[in-house]
Amino acid sequence: MNLPKVRYEKSDNPNNRKRQALTTENPVGMRVVSLLGDRDLGWLSRETGIPVSTLSDSVLKGISKADNAVKIAEAFKVSLDHLLVGRPAEKLSAAPVAAVDDAEWEDVPLFDLRNVTDTGKGEPQSWTPFRRDWLNRSLGTSFDLYLVRLLSDYRSRLGDRDLAEGDLVFVREITPGELADGHVVIWRREGGLKVARYALAPRDREDGDVIYPGEVADDQFVPICRIYGKYLQRI
Repeated sequence: MNLPKVRYEKSDNPNNRKRQALTTENPVGMRVVSLLGDRDLGWLSRETGIPVSTLSDSVLKGISKADNAVKIAEAFKVSLDHLLVGRPAEKLSAAPVAAVDDAEWEDVPLFDLRNVTDTGKGEPQSWTPFRRDWLNRSLGTSFDLYLVRLLSDYRSRLGDRDLAEGDLVFVREITPGELADGHVVIWRREGGLKVARYALAPRDREDGDVIYPGEVADDQFVPICRIYGKYLQRI
């Protein structure tokens, strides 16, 4: 399927010629278009300092950089949760987004998941700076996070938070005593690693990848790290 294009709407009205009629099938892009209202990408570029060409790509394909997402959310005066995943306003954090010059940054390491165990992670492959306020607003924490690329898929209960092999995710170490119902965790098991949700009890209709307390108690599955979110998408 061909990607939708950003086009200028033709009109006999000179004022309408200056207004971009944006079309996209990307959910984040559609929220950007909705938030723009009667404004255009030129306005958003002036507010954020992001080139119009980059903003156009963001409308078509989604926002690929965390710092750009923060700037766009700040320009629209909405939270990152609303901009990126469409959470209703009443469920969003009211914490303000700091100005770029005042923001604190957190260097987040990337580890090879094949080297991550319940006793160590090996050497980091790289480090990436993220705004601390963005991490806190998007993931609920900025403490002791690191990045890994998944080695397998994960099927969520409702199918709306699925993860795929190769996805880049934010994680943090977790012990059995810290597990809570609903946590999505990378587990060590005989034969390799598995991504699954921790559930205290079966539901009437249980779909997706799930681990229960009994499987943890007898060491069938050992929690390695909790997944907090896919890059630019909370889990």
